[in-house]
Amino acid sequence: MKINKIYNLIKYTIIKSYVHKQVRRATLVALLFFSNLNLSAESFSVRAIWVVRDYIITKAQIDKMLKFALENNYNHIFVQIRGRGDAYYESKLVSRTHLLEGNSFDPLKYILNKTKGSGLKIHAWINVYYIWSSPQKPINNNHVLLNHPDWLDNNSPDQMNVRVMLDKMRKDRKINGEGFYLAPTHPEVDAHLQNVITEILQNYRLDGIHFDYIRYHNTGWGMNPTGLKFFLNHSNSMPGLPSLSIQDKPSFSEYKRQAITNFIKNASTRIKAYQPNCIVSAAVKPNINNAKNNFGQEWDFWLQNSYIDWAVPMNYSGKSSIFEKNIEIIINNIPKHYINQIIMGIGAYNQDFNSAGKKISTTSEYNFGGISIFSYTVFDKNPNYAKQIFNHLR
Repeated sequence: MKINKIYNLIKYTIIKSYVHKQVRRATLVALLFFSNLNLSAESFSVRAIWVVRDYIITKAQIDKMLKFALENNYNHIFVQIRGRGDAYYESKLVSRTHLLEGNSFDPLKYILNKTKGSGLKIHAWINVYYIWSSPQKPINNNHVLLNHPDWLDNNSPDQMNVRVMLDKMRKDRKINGEGFYLAPTHPEVDAHLQNVITEILQNYRLDGIHFDYIRYHNTGWGMNPTGLKFFLNHSNSMPGLPSLSIQDKPSFSEYKRQAITNFIKNASTRIKAYQPNCIVSAAVKPNINNAKNNFGQEWDFWLQNSYIDWAVPMNYSGKSSIFEKNIEIIINNIPKHYINQIIMGIGAYNQDFNSAGKKISTTSEYNFGGISIFSYTVFDKNPNYAKQIFNHLR
């Protein structure tokens, strides 16, 4: 009997020791797993979020947004101060948004004052060429759409008739694609936009200027009549027609790309002259080849020539295969020492938090400089989503 007791005691001790080791091992594995989920937060020096213009109309909205950013571990905010050719700041050049009609509130000034010493970096997010999307004309008669129809881009070599196009858009919203764009090839457009940037720099001290819609509408656009005349001044070719090979003369697609590249080159020089520490960034199409060939965005060239400090690919696809393919193209085409100047844009509006969280983790496997989430709107409407994403941003 005693022998049996001793045997059982030894057996119990061995089993207990084994179970204890297995529990410890399982606990360690679990800790490693959860640590891996949060690895992205430790590796991203830039944790940015886009805030669209609708959420900076009142002080209460802004206070709520800034509180959210601080509590959820974001350190850079792209604040949209130019949405559709209008101003969410004080301007003598750009018409005031209709959402701020009847008051003198300056959202940008308020945001900058509220974030002093907070650790939050504020970037003025500017939609560059995209100026109108509604089938209704702007309320403000000083809007650029109404005052300068000759500045508008087109997909035919004619001046855009704004009134006629608005009528068509009321019947078929998609007939004009996304809406109205300024023509990058028109020299007066370039001059106007440079002046817009200068005014902002003279009146506000910024952490960054973020260019969005720094592109053509799509393939086939770029046919503004004035822009075409400038192209024909140094080329014997017409877009879409057989052309002679002319040494040292750009093709039409090259000419279109150069128009945008020259704008961003000159804008960057201007920004650094006024505010040397201001970060120049651009929201870009994530597929480099598609960006260049369809939209005139040679953003790899901008990055490598220091025209921008950050490229922010809008890698919004909810499909992991597309998201990862875009990353693969970037890794294979951008020199390694520029990778940390890429801030990966991730969409929250078109996928659940598990899918978005996995993309944050995937991004952390590379040497990208950070992430930016599109957009705050989703988190404001669904606080639970924000809480789940926070697990990846600690």
